[in-house]
Amino acid sequence: MGLFNKFKKNNAPQAPQRVKGAAMLFCPEPDPRKALDQVEELFHIEHVGDRNNITLVQDDMEIILLAACPNDEGENGEYAENQLKGVAGYVYHNQTELVEIKRNLFYHLRQCKSLIQVVYSFDSAGSKETMEKEQQVMEPLYDITEKLQGVITFGDGMTLRNSKGQVILDKAGKSELEHYMPAEFPVPEDWAKDAPPEAVERRDRSMALLEERHLYVTPWLPLLWERAEEPGRTVEEVCGRAAALLIVSLYSECRVGDHLSYEEAREFVDPIIEGYGAEKFFSPDEKAYLDDPNSTEQTQIQYAWQYENLWVMEWALGLTDDLFWPNRICDVPGSVRLLKDCQTMETLLAAAKLRPRRELLDQADLIYRLHWACVDARVMGMPAPQGLEEGVVMERHRALFWLAGCDDMCGWDDVDLST
Repeated sequence: MGLFNKFKKNNAPQAPQRVKGAAMLFCPEPDPRKALDQVEELFHIEHVGDRNNITLVQDDMEIILLAACPNDEGENGEYAENQLKGVAGYVYHNQTELVEIKRNLFYHLRQCKSLIQVVYSFDSAGSKETMEKEQQVMEPLYDITEKLQGVITFGDGMTLRNSKGQVILDKAGKSELEHYMPAEFPVPEDWAKDAPPEAVERRDRSMALLEERHLYVTPWLPLLWERAEEPGRTVEEVCGRAAALLIVSLYSECRVGDHLSYEEAREFVDPIIEGYGAEKFFSPDEKAYLDDPNSTEQTQIQYAWQYENLWVMEWALGLTDDLFWPNRICDVPGSVRLLKDCQTMETLLAAAKLRPRRELLDQADLIYRLHWACVDARVMGMPAPQGLEEGVVMERHRALFWLAGCDDMCGWDDVDLST
C-alpha cells in the first residue's frame, strides 16, 4: 500500500514551472530602432517612444527583444561591439572543411551592424510541453530573422542558424546546408543614378551569375561606365597584342623553362618577331624586358604568365570559344597551336573575327568582381573562393580591361588591376 501511494504521488500532475531561454540575432541594419520598427511592422505592434526593446506576449509566453549596436552609448554599445566581433571571430577560426559556407557566413556576419538579444519564457508542466512551447517561441523568432536578413543562435551561441532554423555552421564545423549565401542590403537606387543603364545591367548580370555559383561578391564595387556603342579596340590592335603576347610568352618559357641563355632565347623568337612585324606591337615594358639580357628569374616567371593573356586575346579574336572558368591555367601548348596557321599579321587578320565590345565589357565586369573575391579572400587569410586561381584571374583582368577599352583606352602597361 505504501509503494502504491508513492507511485501515485510521483505521477501526480506537476505544478507549472517558468522555463526561460535566450537567443541572439545578428542583422545588417545599423540602426537598432529601425530593426525594431521592422519587428513592430511584422507583428502589427504600435510604435511606442524611442525604446530599444519590445515585448511580445501570448498567453503565458513572453519574448523580450532588446536591440543594440556598437554606436550606442555606454555598456550597450560596448556589449554589442564585443558580440559582433566575437561571433565573426568564432566563425573565422572554425576549423571546418566547409570552407565556402564558412567564408560566406563570415561575410554575412561581417556585414551585421546590430544585434537583438532575446529572452523568452513560458510556463511548462513537463518536458513534452517545454519542447512544444519552445517550437512555438522559435516560429516568431525565425520570422524576425527572415525580416531582418539575419543570423540567429540559441543558448550557448555555438550553432548559427538561418531563418528556416537550419544549421549554417556549428562548433564541430558541420552544416545542414549544401551552400550558403549571405544577405546584404542592396545598394540604394540613387547610388548609380548618373551611370549608363547598360553599366548597371552589366553589373546585375554578373551578380546573378555569381549568385548561381554561390560566390559572394560585394555589390558596392564600382561600375564599368564604358558604353558598348562607343569605338573600342580595333581588330588590328588586338591581333598585334596577341602577337606580342605570344612572343613574350615563348621567350619567357625559353628562359625560365628551358634555361636558355639570352642569346639563345632571342635566336628562337627573333624569326617570329620578324614574321609578324611585331617590333611595333610591344609595350614599353615588354620591349625593355626583351632587350634585357640580365632579367631576373622572377621577372621571367611573371612574363610567362602572359600565356593567360594570349588565350584571352585568341578568344576575343574568335580563334577559340573556350573562355573557361578561371580555376586553372590555360592550355599553354594549345594557345600556341591556335596561332600555328597564322604566323604572319596578314594571315592572323584574315582568320580573326573580333567579338563585339558589349561581350568584352560583360566579361571585364565579371572578372573584375572575381578578382575582388580572390584578393579579399587572400587578405582575410582564406583560399580563393570556388577554386579560383588568383594568378589566372589577375591576368584575365588585365587582358579583358585592355580589350574592353576600360580606363580611357589606356596602354597595356597602364591597366589598373586594383579591386
